Amino acid sequence: MWSTVAVPFKIGLSHFHYIHFVFITITIAVLVSFVALFLQKKLKLLKILTRKELQLSVFGGFLNPFLYYLILFKAYSILPAQIAQALNYTWPIMLVLLSVPFLGQKLKLKSMATLLLGFMGVYFIASQGQPWPLKPAQPFGVMLAIGSSVIWASFWIINTKSVLDVSLNLFLNFCTGWVLTIPLLFLIPLPTNIPIIGWSAAIYSGVFEMGITFIVWLMALKLADRSDTISNFVFLSPFMSLFFIYLILHEQIYLTTLLGLGLIIAAIFIDKWMAGQKKSS
Repeated sequence: MWSTVAVPFKIGLSHFHYIHFVFITITIAVLVSFVALFLQKKLKLLKILTRKELQLSVFGGFLNPFLYYLILFKAYSILPAQIAQALNYTWPIMLVLLSVPFLGQKLKLKSMATLLLGFMGVYFIASQGQPWPLKPAQPFGVMLAIGSSVIWASFWIINTKSVLDVSLNLFLNFCTGWVLTIPLLFLIPLPTNIPIIGWSAAIYSGVFEMGITFIVWLMALKLADRSDTISNFVFLSPFMSLFFIYLILHEQIYLTTLLGLGLIIAAIFIDKWMAGQKKSS
């Protein structure tokens, strides 16, 4: 599901302003997550929310979906889909970096080496096929795509402090993002001539980027004996995404995109392997 969404992002953003696209996708996500809560018989949990839990969920919702998707969709509106989605997958690297100041974890020499490998990947992706010398065609878009990964990593660090049921927390996050996006709609009027393909792309993105996919993923984590046995499958997504981008959007896939993405995924796997070795010992 996640590997397909770069295509509707790019299609939808060619018809919608990115603010409108954020609002529509979050609206769909709110509806999907509400239905999920209802089917799981968890709506009653809303009655026993504490003020602290609600505040944490509201702050989480400010980061994701509100701030995260505003930045990400703006990046997609500027960059080729292959560049935006590949740079967005630097979030595990950002997670390692942010864990130092926010979780008090130490950054060892081995971890620094894997981070360097990951940032080499970022360099190649940002080059858009011309690494020597590095002159990104859309430097602002590159900064936004990398910035979105920082927001995403921050969101997951915040979530480590939440004790709420994950489905309920997700619903509250989406509701917060939805409310925060409403005032932005007054800045730019919604066009009245959006074609069906634009609306279809927005609805698809809301269902399969935010709504149902998050729920399915959380269920998978819950059912798995060990989360690391399935978390590795996430990193198939960016490579599968390149296939859809090439097939449907007809973007020429740069060799530097493949190389950079390979370096980022290698850095993540090496870091996970070192963490596993440390845990075993």
